[in-house]
Amino acid sequence: MSRRDTVIYALIGLSVWLNGAISFRLGGRLLFEHGPLVAAASALGVAVAVCLTLRATMAWRKAPASQSLAIAVVMALPGLFGEAVRQLVFTWATGLQPQTQPVFVAAIFFGNAVLLTYALWRVRGAKAA
Repeated sequence: MSRRDTVIYALIGLSVWLNGAISFRLGGRLLFEHGPLVAAASALGVAVAVCLTLRATMAWRKAPASQSLAIAVVMALPGLFGEAVRQLVFTWATGLQPQTQPVFVAAIFFGNAVLLTYALWRVRGAKAA
């Protein structure tokens, strides 16, 4: 992966995080304060969205599946750092009640864990082929 590709993937990851941050700010209470089923559905939606974004971005850049894990890490890091800063410095920015913050953070962690698992699965599939 070239330096240019790394920057492109990181910027895409940052834009995904910013889009999510704005969406969760506007609709976070609806998604995370209406019970565990709605929160689980939200987490699943995040996971599917980031996996589809990885797949679409790699297809757009014509990246081989063997690079999926590295690309997923590059895409996830800006959002992970951004979310850590937001949670530490701008806790009000989510618009959630303090007792709901752990559910929100769990959904973010779940989405990233599924993304990395999906990327690993793609790498292993590429090696088997």
